[in-house]
Amino acid sequence: MNNIKRTVEAAGYTMDDITWLQVFASDLKDYAAFNEAYRTFFKGPLPARAFIGAGSLLGNAHFEVMGIAVKAR
Repeated sequence: MNNIKRTVEAAGYTMDDITWLQVFASDLKDYAAFNEAYRTFFKGPLPARAFIGAGSLLGNAHFEVMGIAVKAR
């Protein structure tokens, strides 16, 4: 999530501009811990999200996250 935040902010957005995230997890047992940390990154309503069990991830990562941010006009 820190990498997502850095990327979003470098593009001139905030975490609250994120409208959708997809999270791939190597172990679904990590959902509660991820969710607890995840909520700390947003001030407004949480974006729509999918949390998907993916088995092995590159570099033995626990999570892989991708999403879409939209700047309000």
